[in-house]
Amino acid sequence: MEEIKELEKEKVEVVLERTRTLSPKLEILIRIAAVLIGIYEILFIFNFNYTLYDLFSRLGINIGILKITFQSKQGEAFVLAMILLITYILYPFRKREKELKKVPIYDYLLVALSLISMFYLFAVYNRYAEFAEVYMQDVIFGILAIILVLEATRRVLGWVLPSVVMVFLIYGIYKVGFNWIRFTQQLYFDEGIFGIPLFVMTIYVFAFVFFGAFLLKIGVSDYITEFMISLFGARPGGPAKAAVVSSGLMGTVSGSSVANVLTTGTFTIPLMKKAGYPKEIAGAVEPVASTGGQLMPPIMGAAAFIMAEFLGVPYNKLIIAAVLPALVYYSGVYLFIDLETKRLGLKGMPKESFPPLRYFVRKLYILSPILVITVALVWGIAPHISAISSLGIAIWVSWISKDKIEGHEMFYVGVAFLTTVLMFTGREIGKPVALILLLLALTLVALSFVSNLTKRNEKLYISLLFILFIAMTKYLGMRKEQILLMTGVLGIVFSLIVGYFSKTEEGRKMYSATYESMIDAGKTSTSVMLAAASAGLIQGVLTMTGLVTSLGYRLVSLTAGNLWLLLLLTMIFSLILGMGVPTTANYIITSLVAAPAIYNAVLGLQPYSSPVPGFGTPIALLAAHFFVFYFGILADVTPPVALASYAGSALAGGDFWKTAMNAVKYALAGYIGPYIYFTHPEMFIITVHPWTAGTAIKVAYDLGATLLVMYLLAIALTGWFKRSLKKEIRALLVIVGVAGATLNYLVIGIGLLAVLGIWFFGDKLPIVER
Repeated sequence: MEEIKELEKEKVEVVLERTRTLSPKLEILIRIAAVLIGIYEILFIFNFNYTLYDLFSRLGINIGILKITFQSKQGEAFVLAMILLITYILYPFRKREKELKKVPIYDYLLVALSLISMFYLFAVYNRYAEFAEVYMQDVIFGILAIILVLEATRRVLGWVLPSVVMVFLIYGIYKVGFNWIRFTQQLYFDEGIFGIPLFVMTIYVFAFVFFGAFLLKIGVSDYITEFMISLFGARPGGPAKAAVVSSGLMGTVSGSSVANVLTTGTFTIPLMKKAGYPKEIAGAVEPVASTGGQLMPPIMGAAAFIMAEFLGVPYNKLIIAAVLPALVYYSGVYLFIDLETKRLGLKGMPKESFPPLRYFVRKLYILSPILVITVALVWGIAPHISAISSLGIAIWVSWISKDKIEGHEMFYVGVAFLTTVLMFTGREIGKPVALILLLLALTLVALSFVSNLTKRNEKLYISLLFILFIAMTKYLGMRKEQILLMTGVLGIVFSLIVGYFSKTEEGRKMYSATYESMIDAGKTSTSVMLAAASAGLIQGVLTMTGLVTSLGYRLVSLTAGNLWLLLLLTMIFSLILGMGVPTTANYIITSLVAAPAIYNAVLGLQPYSSPVPGFGTPIALLAAHFFVFYFGILADVTPPVALASYAGSALAGGDFWKTAMNAVKYALAGYIGPYIYFTHPEMFIITVHPWTAGTAIKVAYDLGATLLVMYLLAIALTGWFKRSLKKEIRALLVIVGVAGATLNYLVIGIGLLAVLGIWFFGDKLPIVER
């Protein structure tokens, strides 16, 4: 099975993305750049340097150099400099065999120019921030930076996004009368490259990329996939249902549809084929489930963080708003797969094919980082702090889970759980908590001499490092956010130290996984950073020219104010744009162009004009942004491009078009759902105030009715409900299902009666095929 996974994964990676094979020296250069991104992010963007300064100050040590600070745009420039270096070394000008083996001279020149253009802004930004003056040399470096970002984007993401950006840039320079100073000021200093999208990427998204890279390397992703296979595999359609659940969980971490397919699909797709699913179904299930990962709280796609910034609504509120839509999406996928499984007459796979379920249940604590990050986000802790703090827990439990390192597993789990709970306590009881943790550490050491619960090995050492460090910070009275940040960052250091001195194979693997995760995080962030920088240029032009306002009114005028037509055009625009533009850039463009138009179309209507309770953001704007967000993501499974479906079909060895059409069918809840959520915004939950029995019943009805609509359409499109259905009844169910998207009480009642009627009397109806 492992050999199949590797072969299939290699095949798809060659098809989807071809990067250079580098010499050892260049590989070291790339690794250094990737690590420098992580170090700079942690020290100066996450303000870890100030946290360290505070720690040492409380210990009576004054290290003034730790108080050094940089402007946010300087940090973005440094990160983008490293991203451009990685891009021009790793990605060739053209994907030809000759250019994949050697880095030509002109790419070294582009690397040098990239570093110069980015570090120039780093050097002069303090001067600009003080005087807001732009000189001709600034224009030169600004134009150079724009060109280099667009070429790097083309190499990594293809030609579509840079081409769209170029159209906007040409329009922008024309509208400002070829005023290059104003053009450069807007797109190099104020917004543009270093606008809100890149700011959000460096502040928030990188932390989650970092977190995801670690979970992939230290084995959490494999655990999730294998656990779901063991849980569902013996049931009818088990591998497909396992793919839905595991991909949904992993999608919250990876944030990339294609990456998720390549991660979990290499395991689930061969199993689905082995269970009897046709290639075009096996290849469709995984992309649909993987794509939905970007819709699944608590960690959604990168665009969700930008949405929070655009709307002025905290991210912890947005993940609450996304709960019911995500539930509907995955329920719809599950219903389709369940009916397809019954239609095909598939049985479960032998239990002997999977590891015993009790093994995975015993190790359920491996998922504790996802629980920790969820709790932290809901409590309102900053997203990047939440991600980094969960990283520390992930590293600790990963060491505990190693079977070949002695020590009572559940005992260590209890210790980790207790320590984590105490870590979240307030400063007012810091000293008693520190004493408890110190006693806990002494107990672990004592037990290592007299009991088999602990041994003097890696599990004990990593646990002591975490416990003693948290005890010290609690004793010193440091803030909760500071402790969480330090635990995550120093957890990496602890893992490297323990792994480096480890003499066991498991310990050396953890050392390697920790080190490689830091490098992978830097490499993986390349695509999202470049997409954000390029999309920021579009945002800058729209703001500079005033087009961001006028386009909305023009769209409303074009559709004569018809909301349904406007929503339909927005959906088509998002899907077409998303076929060549990454989700993040797609969301930025459509949210700036189409979302204001949708907002204007319902302005003055209730409940749209009411603000989201506790915030000034109108409900209409929240619903409009979610609408474009959904369709930007679904472009990954929508033909003719459908990159996620392409990856799935390549892994399954099936026909692309059949696979893509199946994917569209299974993702139907994603295509219909946004219309329902927009017209029934109470389904976002955070829009409801006050909560009463009536509003609770209304939300429950909306959810139940939406699920019934998905069930009706799943029955109609699969043509199966206990037995095959004739075309006539399928057509009627489609009509009722589509009409039911209004959630009209009468239509939903008819739909419910239809399902009950087929359930009880289907075998007696003449329109049912036997």
